[in-house]
Amino acid sequence: MNLRLRSCLAVMLSCGLALGVAACGSRSDGKPGGGTGGGNGAKAYKVCDPANVRRDALIAFFEAREGDVIEFCEGTYDLPTGLILNGKRGITIKGAGKDKTILSFRNSDSAEGINASHSDGITIQGLTVEDTPGNGIRVFRSRYVTLRDVRARWRDAEGRTEKDAGYTPRESHGAYGLYPVEARHVLIEDSEAHGASDAGIYVGQTSDVIVRRTRAEYNVAGFEFENTYRAVFEDNVATNNVGGFLVFDLPGLSQYGEKNIVRNNKSYGNNTDNFAPIGNIVGLTPRGTGMLILASDQLEIYGNEVHDNDTVGIAIVNFALADPNQPDKKYDFFPEGIEIHGNAFRDNGGNPQQPDPERGEGSLLPLLLRIKNLGRGAHIVWDGAEDKPADCAPPVDEQGVPLTQPNPSQQREEPRTDERGRPNFQRSDPEPECKYNAWKFDAEGDLKKPENGLCIAEDNTYENSKPATLLTTPFLNAKLTSSSLPQLLLDLLKPASNSLAPHRCDLPTRPDPVLQLPYKPSGASDPRPSEAEVARLCGKGGSTPNFEAAARVNCPRLDQYGLFADPQDPTKNASGGGVGYDLNSALFSDYASKYRFIYLPPGTQARYKDHNNGPQATLEMPVGTVIAKTFAFRKEAADGALISENVVETRLLIKRQTAQGVNWVGLPYIWKTENGRRVAELKVEGGEASVEYDYLDHDPDVKTAGGQRRRYTGSAARYGIPAALNCVTCHGGDDKEPGAAPIGLKPRFMNKTARYGSQDVNQLQHLKDLGLLEGLPVDAAGIEKAPRWNVPGDSGALPDSADDIHQRVRAYLEVNCAHCHQPNGGASNSGLFLDAYRAVDIHYGICKKPVAAGRGSGGKLYDIIPKDAAGSILPFRVGSAEPGVRMPPIARSVVHGEAANLITSWIDTVLPTEDTADEEACTGAGLPLGALGAVAPKAKARALPLKSNDQRQAEARRKP
Repeated sequence: MNLRLRSCLAVMLSCGLALGVAACGSRSDGKPGGGTGGGNGAKAYKVCDPANVRRDALIAFFEAREGDVIEFCEGTYDLPTGLILNGKRGITIKGAGKDKTILSFRNSDSAEGINASHSDGITIQGLTVEDTPGNGIRVFRSRYVTLRDVRARWRDAEGRTEKDAGYTPRESHGAYGLYPVEARHVLIEDSEAHGASDAGIYVGQTSDVIVRRTRAEYNVAGFEFENTYRAVFEDNVATNNVGGFLVFDLPGLSQYGEKNIVRNNKSYGNNTDNFAPIGNIVGLTPRGTGMLILASDQLEIYGNEVHDNDTVGIAIVNFALADPNQPDKKYDFFPEGIEIHGNAFRDNGGNPQQPDPERGEGSLLPLLLRIKNLGRGAHIVWDGAEDKPADCAPPVDEQGVPLTQPNPSQQREEPRTDERGRPNFQRSDPEPECKYNAWKFDAEGDLKKPENGLCIAEDNTYENSKPATLLTTPFLNAKLTSSSLPQLLLDLLKPASNSLAPHRCDLPTRPDPVLQLPYKPSGASDPRPSEAEVARLCGKGGSTPNFEAAARVNCPRLDQYGLFADPQDPTKNASGGGVGYDLNSALFSDYASKYRFIYLPPGTQARYKDHNNGPQATLEMPVGTVIAKTFAFRKEAADGALISENVVETRLLIKRQTAQGVNWVGLPYIWKTENGRRVAELKVEGGEASVEYDYLDHDPDVKTAGGQRRRYTGSAARYGIPAALNCVTCHGGDDKEPGAAPIGLKPRFMNKTARYGSQDVNQLQHLKDLGLLEGLPVDAAGIEKAPRWNVPGDSGALPDSADDIHQRVRAYLEVNCAHCHQPNGGASNSGLFLDAYRAVDIHYGICKKPVAAGRGSGGKLYDIIPKDAAGSILPFRVGSAEPGVRMPPIARSVVHGEAANLITSWIDTVLPTEDTADEEACTGAGLPLGALGAVAPKAKARALPLKSNDQRQAEARRKP
């Protein structure tokens, strides 16, 4: 059984070992309940009470298991947080219809409305998701997905919808409406998307897809296939977008696409001005584009009506027009094997987009095409670029075997090459030394056609009925192949061509994808614990850890696990051999003070593992392990004496054994005072708290530039206590044990001295001395160590030297970001990877264009531009507290000002370093828009001023 399947089954089953609550809805006492079903069969969870929608919905999402239905009643529901489904199988989320059930996320603290990951067999139907800070409905790394009768939309500032007069789409809207990514076997039908600042209907890095009978309006891209494999758009309508249908292949991603079909759609009147945030790839799409094909192979376009698009009906272009300096050697710039037949074109190209200073050099392209076509528009435009042979050996897999040869020891979902010989790269394949393209050429070095060419059949029809389009030509070979200035100047001297004769050819019919739908439940499950069993096991709690209860059920109160000598104080005195620990560099959580403890069942040991077992490898913990982390907000006197401490929450991670394997479950407990005693209650729905803090950093080595102990003073109005399923958002990954596996227990972050009793001892050595850790290297010098990010010189280099800052920033980015931003994490589709054991290159953000940043791009073009923090996306997102922009997107609501300043300094004064690559990709010459006087010169790069955290928070509060 593969890891993904094990993960989904294990999380599903463990989450079934819940509180004994059968289902959730609305009862007369206001507590979760009211579900239908009996025994261990499928349940129906009703969410019908607007006053308790957060509680009821999040409990349902946590407790639901295979075959269950989560049903929202008719009505409008305001949700203050996103709905996360992770590791579940066979769940249906439904409403009364997309015009009857409205889920509003206008005031949500989360980017997504519904975010389902590793959720095979998910069906979402009959509801509208609106006004999300980020994406509407995201489905990540899941199979057998159905989205039916759903709508994602954004209203403008006056509350108008897309059906109202005066509706204005805005770049502040979320990026994607319906958003399956890295998924397989996906059906989207009878749905809508309106107002997305990137793509309304987006399917990315996904295989075997059908999108049909769906409408997209007032988005930047109506429909977009990005790096998809075997996908079909059919019987859809795109109108009033910037571009109607986009089929893209982009660099730096986990999958490259081919074998797609666009048929029997209507794309008309897509003439909305481009409102994508600057820096997003769709921000280059000209207003008035019916269809845009970028670098995609083996695409068939037929039976479509394409009319009244101001710039072009269909454009087919290579990636060098967007970025000729893109260094990804797995990526093929050229669209090849394209066939266009049986389409009806009418009145396209009559009013092309003019150069736009805000859109940069790329906006010059429509004007250049017009010039090349002697002032006329065209229904179909091809840039004319064709590949040339490269002297390059075939790429190899991670075992060193060429992809053009079989490797019996390696299994893949797709063949190692397609029928043409093109390598089908997967995530684990190393970066080639050069771009291999021998499969395209014959023995004489000529491009093999038509399989690597462009075919346009005679059965397309072209009609020009308006004065502005009377001269529009059916076709233009523009012979504009690159935005690199030297090549562009040569291309401008080449006459264009309107001849279709070289393109009268046929290509094989593309086979339709075979969707494995409907989903077939596995039928395997562990029994749900009864309320009596929960009460019996949790009633055994006492002065020692209740490992029996922890292994099987989710106790309603923290003290029932017996983890602390004083059940009212989770900050010290772990019971029964529990061991406290700390981290060199830790995840930032709104300036909370954290207290961490590990509990191993008697007679068990953890096993030492480090980055040699994988960049995200942690100590391997035995089944039954409990990890407790308490979050508190301190107020201290000037000398550090404690005045008060507000203990807000304790989170548990518990490693359980299920019938399908091990699984980590995360549980949030919220503290309150009850009858004069402090108690912590399980709240699977999470919550919020208003907190204040005023304290000295617990590490005396953390100091200000003036040499004083660092003090933190401030507040967080909406400190977020995560729902139980939020845990998997950060703690899940295909390279981890299933569920919410630990991410902080990496030896490099635990390798530090701590006080135990009256002695200062290395934490890892202390675990070994207690008999709780095996495999620790005898030589301490062989144990990896991450520096404290906020202590100059802790890297071992000269304090605040370039090398010291570089290593400390990398430690901070790893512990705060790399659990998601890595090839097996939740942000793998971004192509931005931030672990500390990789080169600082384009995948680390150097001159990397964002894939799906939405308004999180901040109008900037690259994630990291060396020497230009002001122009870089990464410090912009780290320095924001706004939902949908901030990174990390959860676990904080205020800006970590000290870290934001260090990252700014790192970009402006340290980069590039000796281990930095690809920095030249930011500086290549492009289309000479400025030289033509269409735009003002770029402002000189400037360093962001270093600000105090108080200044940053004050600025964040002033933003609307």
